[in-house]
Amino acid sequence: MAQQTPWPALEFEGCRDTLTTLQLYAQVIGKVQLALTPSQAGWANAPLHVTSRGIASKVMWPDARGLSIGFDFIVHQLRFELSDGTRRALLLEPRPVADFYAAVMATLAELGVDVTIDPTSVETAAPVSLSADTAHASYDRTCVAALFQAWTRINAVFDRFRSGFCGRQTPVDLWWGTFDLSVVRYSGRPASPPFDAGAIERVAMEAEQSLVGFWPGDDASPAPVFFSYIYPKPAGIDAATVTPPGAQWSPEAGEFIVPYETIRRSADPTRALLGFCESTYGAGTRLAGWDRATLERHPAADRIA
Repeated sequence: MAQQTPWPALEFEGCRDTLTTLQLYAQVIGKVQLALTPSQAGWANAPLHVTSRGIASKVMWPDARGLSIGFDFIVHQLRFELSDGTRRALLLEPRPVADFYAAVMATLAELGVDVTIDPTSVETAAPVSLSADTAHASYDRTCVAALFQAWTRINAVFDRFRSGFCGRQTPVDLWWGTFDLSVVRYSGRPASPPFDAGAIERVAMEAEQSLVGFWPGDDASPAPVFFSYIYPKPAGIDAATVTPPGAQWSPEAGEFIVPYETIRRSADPTRALLGFCESTYGAGTRLAGWDRATLERHPAADRIA
C-alpha cells in the first residue's frame, strides 16, 4: 500500500480572518451560480465542488456558451472559462470583499454575462453586503493552501463512502453559506422540516436524510470538526456508540462530532474518517428503520477481473 501523505494541520485562530474572507468570496461565486442555473430539488444547483486545483462552480449556461468559475488555490487565481475558449483570471490576494465583488461583476460584464445577485451574505452570524463590505480583506496563502489540502483528502474519503450506497444521495458538496463540505444520503421517504425552519432549511429538510460533513470552524466554535446527523432524529441516537475514539454525541448541536485534529493524528486518517462516516450512518439508520438492504451496495462486486 502506498504511504499516505500526512493530513495538514488546520489552525483556526491564526487563519480566522482569511477563512471569513474566503467564505464571503465563495458566496459571491455561489450566488452567481444560483442565479445562472435552474432551481433543483434540495438546492442541488447551489453548492460548489472541490477540484484538483481548488473549488469551482458547475457549468452554467448564461447563453449558448457554458461558463465555469473556479478558485485555483495552486496559483491563487479566480478563473473564468467559457466554452468558446474565452478565459479571464483575477489574482486572489488580500482585498476587501467589496472590491472582489466589483471585480467579479466587471469581469462577467466584460464577458457578456448578464447576471444580478442579492449581495447580502447568507447563513453568516452577522450578514454583510458583499458589494459594500470592506472589513474583510485577508488572504493568507498558507491558510488557504492548508484548507484546500484538507478538503482534497476529506473529499476523497467522502467519495469513497458514497460508493456503498445505491439510493438517492448528493455528490460531495461545498456549501458556501455555511462553508461546510458534506455528503447526504436519503431513505426515499419524505419528512417534515422543523417548525421553525427558515427558507433554506425548509427545502433542504423535506426528506429523511443522513449527513456527514466537515466544518472549518467559526468564532462560536473555533476548531475544525467533522459532524454527522440523521433527520428526523430517532429515539436513542444520543446513546449510540460510534467510532473512532473521540467521536461523541453533542447534545448542544444535536449531532455526532469528532475533531479534525483527532482524525488527522490517528494512525490512518482515511480509515478513521471512513469509520466515522460508516458508524454514524449505521447507528442512525438502524434506529430510524431505513431499508438498508435495498439502499446499500457492495462496490467490490462491480470490479472486473
